[in-house]
Amino acid sequence: MRRPLPLQIALLLGSALPFHTMAQTAPVAIAPMPLTQALDQLAQRQGLQIVYAADVAGSVRTRGTHATDTRQQLRDLLQGTGLDYRFVTPTTVTIVPATASGNDQAAAASRGMGSIDTDSGTRDLAPISVHANPVDTLAPSAAPLDAIQPTSVIDERFIRDGLRFNANFDDIIKYAPSVTVTSPEGPGLGKNEGISIRGFQDGQFNITFDGIPFGDASDLHHTTSAYFNNHVLGQAEIDRGPGGGSTIGNATFGGTVALRSREPSEVPGITPYLTVGSWNTRAGGVSADERFGNTRVFADISKERSDTYLEGTDDRREHVFIKTITDLGAATQLTFLTSYNQEHQNTVQGATLSEIAQYGWRYGLRDDPTLQSYSGYNNAAYYSSFTYLGLTSRLGAWDIDNKVYYNSFDHWSNKTSDATDNNPADNGVTFYDAKGKKVGKSATDVPGKQADAGFHAFGDVLRLARELGPGSFQTGIWLERNIDARYQLPLDMTTGRPTGTKYGNQYNYLLNDRTDTVQPYVQYDWSITDRLTLSPGLRYSEVTRSLNATLNKVTPPAPAHTDATYSDTLPSLSLHERITDEWSAYAQAAKGFLAPPIDVIELNGSRGLNPETTTNYQIGTAYATRQFTFGASLYYIDFNNYITETTVHTSNGNESAYVNGGGAIYKGAEIEGTYAISPMLSLYGNASYNKATYKGSDVRVAATPKMTAALGVLVSSPQGYFGSLMGKFVGRQYGLDNDTDNSGNTVFVNSAPIGGYLAVDAALGFRADHGPWGAKGWSISMDVNNLFNAHKIAGYAGTQSVSGQNLYFGLPGRGVFLDLSVKL
Repeated sequence: MRRPLPLQIALLLGSALPFHTMAQTAPVAIAPMPLTQALDQLAQRQGLQIVYAADVAGSVRTRGTHATDTRQQLRDLLQGTGLDYRFVTPTTVTIVPATASGNDQAAAASRGMGSIDTDSGTRDLAPISVHANPVDTLAPSAAPLDAIQPTSVIDERFIRDGLRFNANFDDIIKYAPSVTVTSPEGPGLGKNEGISIRGFQDGQFNITFDGIPFGDASDLHHTTSAYFNNHVLGQAEIDRGPGGGSTIGNATFGGTVALRSREPSEVPGITPYLTVGSWNTRAGGVSADERFGNTRVFADISKERSDTYLEGTDDRREHVFIKTITDLGAATQLTFLTSYNQEHQNTVQGATLSEIAQYGWRYGLRDDPTLQSYSGYNNAAYYSSFTYLGLTSRLGAWDIDNKVYYNSFDHWSNKTSDATDNNPADNGVTFYDAKGKKVGKSATDVPGKQADAGFHAFGDVLRLARELGPGSFQTGIWLERNIDARYQLPLDMTTGRPTGTKYGNQYNYLLNDRTDTVQPYVQYDWSITDRLTLSPGLRYSEVTRSLNATLNKVTPPAPAHTDATYSDTLPSLSLHERITDEWSAYAQAAKGFLAPPIDVIELNGSRGLNPETTTNYQIGTAYATRQFTFGASLYYIDFNNYITETTVHTSNGNESAYVNGGGAIYKGAEIEGTYAISPMLSLYGNASYNKATYKGSDVRVAATPKMTAALGVLVSSPQGYFGSLMGKFVGRQYGLDNDTDNSGNTVFVNSAPIGGYLAVDAALGFRADHGPWGAKGWSISMDVNNLFNAHKIAGYAGTQSVSGQNLYFGLPGRGVFLDLSVKL
């Protein structure tokens, strides 16, 4: 007889008929027996996933059942045990304490299970939980029934089968409602140039990894290719809202992209994999899953090289990832995770429309060392790490989830004064001595600079929860210290010599800064009835930025030592109703807050800026059966103290500054759904209307497409075949929403229009769970990016220094990639 695990899951074994409701299944008679065995039988025969506390339930017997209805069968099996059931999705059942007293031992052990780790009795208290898309076929995303805000869950099946190996997390989320991404070098290649959710840009929404927020120290941006690829990701959840009190992060008002690491497989083995594809792309790696006693291990190492779609970019990437999960007892689990990534590439800065017309859509960097656009003068290296030690346990009535973490990011770069300039007449380098006196000049050498920016973040996320009265009480705190160092050194790129500056300094800037974040929270989930839950929450956020600059980013550079503290109290209130087992609805109101970036206190004249605040209102609904899932939402966001970057014309040339843009109103509607035509074929679609305008005007916030939509056909066959044909439409938008008039005042006006576009991607593959020579499985797939080779402008990239012309990024052309893997 097998030893029961602390948390047992009876998995879906495929015997269910996907288009029959639970009431339509065939009679299943279960004799009196231990409850664990009875639940196993019911799960296997009815195609359910049942989650229960086996160490308690194993000591409880059931009287059996002769009912024909699945829900009645569950009621019969649980009668007299003090336990009840709840359908999380149409195919996932959680065993929970009954409201009436019964078997105290069973009820007490199951009380407060909430979001449960699928392999142990520990409880994951982070507001991201494992969801399975309830339709039996492949789907890009689905709205979970227990969401309290507009949410799309992208599960491991689509991450594995719908995308090429080595895709980044921006590729994973790009089909979701209201999401747009700009990846001009190709899927998973080069540096992503922008992610937008409802018009909120990267840095205005939250990104977490296993519940831990992360991002660039200065402005919360993310270099997507410098972190995690799809080999190590098990799920992505996009919350298009601020969440409740327990949702930590610096920019939650714009939503949260919650990434979850992959779990070690229950099938041990070593899996080598290989990718070859367009633009001279070659990648390979190996992953391993193993169990050592009470410890499960997943490790992955990979390497990739590509010329990418844009000429002269030459991207190289190496990635190492290790995750271990150790069961220390029936209710205690220790997780260790560490990840390291390094990437080297030649970086493009966009192209003018005239350059695209002259050189074509693949125009990136040139191979002429006499030009500023020479690839050898514009290169960068990105180094990142992410490590945490997590402990989940239970102490009396309290569930505990604590993660201590360290992550780092370093961006080193060489860059010419304007990487888009192809005119050698614009070259010229002047050399200065330590007093700022001119000591030499070269009219033909290429001007540029070397820069480095790196941060180290140390933090702790502590979460506590317990049952309290007619509901669940949650509290915790997020603490982080982020230490940052940056410099920029002017260079003669032709010779590699430092040039000095006319102010006598060797550096353009040389500074250190520090950001301290404190976020305690409380939240109470009040079960008004078995189906209606009211969740008030309160989070306090305090951000302190300290600047210690030997040379600050001002003109002329000068020392600066200053700090600023921003804080706010952020209440939230959500109401969730489970109308039926397949249909739920929610309403939410919450306040948001975002401290200004470090640049604000670096630039003269910008220190008076106020932090950005929002008030978010949302309503929505979710519906899910095994044949059909549907989600819809409406939102209205009142955004105050909008901080925007503008260009100021000075005697020293164009300089950046930050201004409070008054306020803006974000409002819109979103729908998504999946319909399973058959057990192996499904249709997916979504559409969103997003309008963001500055208050008192009709000026639209830049980079906010008014409409987005996705449509796809997806195949997942029991025989091993899988595939998808996905189209993503992004509507018209503007690259700019402000300018400086002749008097030096910032005025809000739309310019740099970008038309709508449609891109179609395809994937087709085969997977087997066994293979020749003792292999435990293998797969082969082909992924095609931009199937119809559409050429459109996809994003705004700034302005060219010399000409003042707008710069843009385009869609990458058609790319074909072949992926192979085998498990040994």
